[in-house]
Amino acid sequence: MNQQSSNITTEAATAAEHHDDFAPAVIPQLGNITTSVIRAFDREVSAIPGILKLTLGEPDFNTPDFITEAAVASLKHHRTHYSPNAGTPGLRKAIADYLQRRRGLVYAAEDIIVTEGASEAISSALTALLGPDAALVYATPAFGLYASMAKLTGATLVPIDTTDSGFVLTPEALESALRSTKAQGKRTVLAINSPNNPTGVTLSAEQLRALAHVVNRYDVTVLSDEVYAEISYDAHPAPSIAQFAPERTIVVDSTSKSYAMTGWRLGFLAGPHALVAEVAKVHQIHVSTAATFTMDAAQVAYEQGDASIDRMVQEYRRRRDYLVGELRALGYNMARPSGAFYVYVQVPDEFHGTGYDYARLLAQQAQVAGIPGEAFAPGDSRHVRFSYAASMETLHEAVARIRAFRASDAADQ
Repeated sequence: MNQQSSNITTEAATAAEHHDDFAPAVIPQLGNITTSVIRAFDREVSAIPGILKLTLGEPDFNTPDFITEAAVASLKHHRTHYSPNAGTPGLRKAIADYLQRRRGLVYAAEDIIVTEGASEAISSALTALLGPDAALVYATPAFGLYASMAKLTGATLVPIDTTDSGFVLTPEALESALRSTKAQGKRTVLAINSPNNPTGVTLSAEQLRALAHVVNRYDVTVLSDEVYAEISYDAHPAPSIAQFAPERTIVVDSTSKSYAMTGWRLGFLAGPHALVAEVAKVHQIHVSTAATFTMDAAQVAYEQGDASIDRMVQEYRRRRDYLVGELRALGYNMARPSGAFYVYVQVPDEFHGTGYDYARLLAQQAQVAGIPGEAFAPGDSRHVRFSYAASMETLHEAVARIRAFRASDAADQ
């Protein structure tokens, strides 16, 4: 089964049919963008009775009470009107203080833009940076938004497959890609996501320093997606390429993963003053400003939330250790996830099919759902991503079901 036949649900197929009706009315690039495989597959498996889902990157923790209470207090004080486009002064300062305190990154408050989640930070930044004369270089497997933004803006997409390098982007692979884009006369943007979704692999400071050396030589702008930086188990928080190429890097982060605030839609970007000022124009066009009371709550999170982050990361580590150990005992191979809350499992050698085929089989026969690797790289995949942003009780049950599935599968061989 190939990707085209396996990853389009009835809903997506219907949308594709109706696209032809409106093709003359919309930009042609939209014809190259499909429904999110993550969301489409999650909807598909949700219809299976008794399904246990390890699909979405959604923390199972509640937003800490002190953050919610700050939002309620803001509402009670009628903080329901427009704020400055780039965010409230209090939140921007709180983010700047947090970045220096937790991450060793120094930014002035005026060089930070508060956004509607990390997704808007990425889309606004890439809208400002990409166009038909530009190229987006990124390592795969990766979150699909980067590729979608390249397609939407008409930029050249340059994926670098890291499967054979332990899902680590090497300086040699990066230089090869940049040599090609430079020969084409393309302005180049490099998107980095560390810790990585879907693999959980985290680049070390030494690896990032080596990549920064290449970036500086080739005059590249870097989008560093650091939404999982706090969920890092070796270096905590994870290092940033902005430590080594600050004048070239836009850092993106959000409250979603660190503070279990996915539904609040509150993120930010930080970077060089002149570049941030240009991205601010796009942000103003896209959303004008985030909601004032959510910014007040986020300010309290960044000012008082260090202990909450550390407690959640401790629990994620416990879940990671359990799930990785059990899946390896069942014969699965995977890169060691040193950050985020995902394991990217290789499809067993004896299974002759794609990641999408295996994820669907596992959902149907074991009632355990992961996300097929096709969601994170072009073409067919041989991987499935499982999220351990779930309770230990859920993970125990998932392992028991997969163990029974593997035993039944072995008996059928």
